[in-house]
Amino acid sequence: MSKTNIFVYVELSKLVSNLNINATVSKEILKQQAGYFNVIGGHYFSDTLNPEWENIVSELKQQGPAFDDNRQMKANAFINTIDQMSQQDCLNMVYRITSLYEKVKSELAFAD
Repeated sequence: MSKTNIFVYVELSKLVSNLNINATVSKEILKQQAGYFNVIGGHYFSDTLNPEWENIVSELKQQGPAFDDNRQMKANAFINTIDQMSQQDCLNMVYRITSLYEKVKSELAFAD
């Protein structure tokens, strides 16, 4: 059984501290923080929490990147997907990420 890496806790702490539960800005803030979804790999999570993170990441990039008429990428998969999400979906995602952070924190508190 693998344990959650402290790296996950530190990076999720940064991500969660920047998220906002205000529905009118949650989409923009999620887009601003999208880099974290590339940085935090699922392999840093415990076996128990890995599927939850992988599901979040998968949902946040399901639309794939956006391209302009010249086939130049204008938005990566995360930004493009978040752009297409409703404000409520973005708010729900903020809650899911925050909930996962709390689970990571709890898991590390009992790791000793």
